[in-house]
Amino acid sequence: MADGNTCRSPWTRFIAACLFLVSAAPLFAVTAIDSFVYSSAAAARKAWQPSPSSPPVMPVPSGRGLVFPCTFDADRERVYWDRAVSLDLTRHGTIILDFACDDPGALRSPTLYFKSGNGWYVARIPMRGTGRRRVAFAKTDFSTEEKPTGWHRIERVRLSAWKADGRNARLTLYDLRADDSRIAVVRNTLSSPSEAERRYGTRVSTRVARLLSDAGIPHGVLTDEEVIHGGLMKSRVAILTHHPHPPAREIESLKLFVRRGGKLIVFYGAEPALAELMGVRLGQYRKADAPGRWSSFAFLKPSFWKVPERVYQESSNIMPASPGRRSTHVIAYWEDSHGRRAEEPAWLASDNGLWMTHVLLDDDAANKRDMLTGLLASLDPAVWTYAAQNALERAGQIDSFRNFGDAHRRLSAAAESAPQKGRVLKLLEQADLEYQRMQASYSEGRHEEVVQGGRAVKEALVEAYARAQRGQPGEFRGVWEHNGTGWFPGDWDRTCRVLADHGINAVFPNMLWGGLAHYPSRYLPQSRTAAYYGDQLAQCVEAARKRGIEVHVWKVCWNVENAPSDFTAQMRKQGRLQVSHDGTSISWLCPSHPDNIALAIGSIREVVTNYAVQGIHLDYIRYPNANYCFCPTCRREFERETGVKVGSWPAEVRGKGKHVAAYRKWRAGKITSFVRLVREQVRALNASVKVSAAVWGAYPATVDSIGQDWGAWLKNNYVDFVCPMNYSTDNARFADLTRSQVALPGAKGRVFPGLGVTAAESQLGGDQVIEQILILRQLGARGFMLFDMSHTLRLDTLPVLPMGLTSE
Repeated sequence: MADGNTCRSPWTRFIAACLFLVSAAPLFAVTAIDSFVYSSAAAARKAWQPSPSSPPVMPVPSGRGLVFPCTFDADRERVYWDRAVSLDLTRHGTIILDFACDDPGALRSPTLYFKSGNGWYVARIPMRGTGRRRVAFAKTDFSTEEKPTGWHRIERVRLSAWKADGRNARLTLYDLRADDSRIAVVRNTLSSPSEAERRYGTRVSTRVARLLSDAGIPHGVLTDEEVIHGGLMKSRVAILTHHPHPPAREIESLKLFVRRGGKLIVFYGAEPALAELMGVRLGQYRKADAPGRWSSFAFLKPSFWKVPERVYQESSNIMPASPGRRSTHVIAYWEDSHGRRAEEPAWLASDNGLWMTHVLLDDDAANKRDMLTGLLASLDPAVWTYAAQNALERAGQIDSFRNFGDAHRRLSAAAESAPQKGRVLKLLEQADLEYQRMQASYSEGRHEEVVQGGRAVKEALVEAYARAQRGQPGEFRGVWEHNGTGWFPGDWDRTCRVLADHGINAVFPNMLWGGLAHYPSRYLPQSRTAAYYGDQLAQCVEAARKRGIEVHVWKVCWNVENAPSDFTAQMRKQGRLQVSHDGTSISWLCPSHPDNIALAIGSIREVVTNYAVQGIHLDYIRYPNANYCFCPTCRREFERETGVKVGSWPAEVRGKGKHVAAYRKWRAGKITSFVRLVREQVRALNASVKVSAAVWGAYPATVDSIGQDWGAWLKNNYVDFVCPMNYSTDNARFADLTRSQVALPGAKGRVFPGLGVTAAESQLGGDQVIEQILILRQLGARGFMLFDMSHTLRLDTLPVLPMGLTSE
């Protein structure tokens, strides 16, 4: 028999790779929470106490791992188990869970809890299919219940799951540990003056932490206060994800950190003292004068920094910066939507680290993950070790395949009945070769090559997976377009050509908001976009008509956050904005105000009258949350329409007030009556124009929370179809939502689930998009929507669809 790997099967090579990883020493300090190895079943059951109605745990026969039986019946809706601990996890940034589930669809909300004092830290466990997998939770992935004392006082660990559809399942846990790290993600808790800005900063830090987790880079998450009190003592690199104005005390802590050799990555800094520390000179804040002003950034020497050549990001504003000393230099410039280099730097490098002139947004997540890996490794080369281990572990984890061996075996089987059998098998050979190279590189310590090899393996497997699929004729395939300009501002024809070439047959352009329009409107202020590029709706309709693409105009109903300030001020003066229970108004129009209804209906009527569109698509057809609206108009209309006299407003119609049920029913009815009115008005003008709505997925909870009773809209034919925004990377969750939606009365053939390709809640790779489309097809949905028209969608998602899934 010949020596070497050539005679070993893909499965054997996968096992060999596992042995490499098991023997690899961890890069960062680890605190073991539970290895799930017990001397006996009694010992395991003593450690993991079941709830009174839950079955006891069982050791895996091999002795490595513990089975948590999720058995349900009519009286058992939830199972959970607790283990008492005494842990200080303050300095640990990542919680690692190694587990398997034999039937993820049988579980609803599988959750990991850490008890601290009088509260809990809570993280939902994502399920991507059967088989063993490892999940890394950043601290920012945990929400809180009640008031936990802090990560320094963890007293109990809980594993919990709820019944989905009555089936039973087995969760098997193999390892639970906390990783220390030399990378710190700093969350903005003091660096902005307003609470709203700090909340936005939290979302940005969560986004960055998620990218690092995806790259397999352990990291801690610290607050500004923790930095001030010495929280960076063990760190090598600190990432300030959104820190316009850090306080003076934090600047001093950062100076001390840098003096002892630490490095910083600063996003969107505006504080002169921080800029001086980083060797950059600040310019004046700039807002884009036209759409597509800053659409991407390109690195000058990508091979040196080990980063993608170009990263896409639609930024509407930046905080310009330039080199402030000789040792600082520009490493990347912004580009416009046509790929032309802008004058403004996007990234600068200095002796003390790196500086970006905006924050990282949601789009182009894969390239941003790879960019952060390369940039962090330039500051701390040891990062490559962890990134390489992660790449080898995840090789083959596309769709719900467990690993490379599983992916190779199942795709080989799928190829037998695929129309492109030869091409699929050739791609699998290519993936196998790249995987062998990854193993060799890892064993020889060439970690950067391992990471590069992981990308090549995934690319080949995703294409093989895509070419193993079949099309479904007559399917509705739509894309939400958020900017009103398409991918290429000023060139809707090019955008529609790309859509048609990839099997998309409907576009939903966001042409009018509650207080703005991208066309000449009699009712709403005209946008700068329309002033600069002309009537966007007319251009879109004409380009789509030539390509056989339907145009469903995306109408934002009540949100006026992007309206001109004088328009919003006028609405506030006239008492037409929504008001919270404490009297605070927000930039949303109140749905009960007759003038707001007339304004929205007028803008919809002019679109249907003046443009050959195929549909009107209602969005933000709801209240922001349960805290709205309690304005004087709502009180007057509620009392007039229901006959209820409210003594104490709004106390009696919120919380535990005596009229809360009546008020919730009334406010949901206001939204429903508007939808019905839109249907009537559109049908009177052009019966062929469809009315649809973007809706929250968790119906019927949406009725009380946001006043959105969209099940009734379907049942009563007030809409032609709905597009639930089922944005999730958890396929079990996606399937649960879709299954419940298509089963609603009147829903057959009228539910087109929305996939979050580049949503805040989820970023999906091409393989994940394919899998979710297969899920919704299996459940009976006859179409889908993709969110949204990003460059990620154009370059990564759409190319895989016509390989099989959208082929006719």
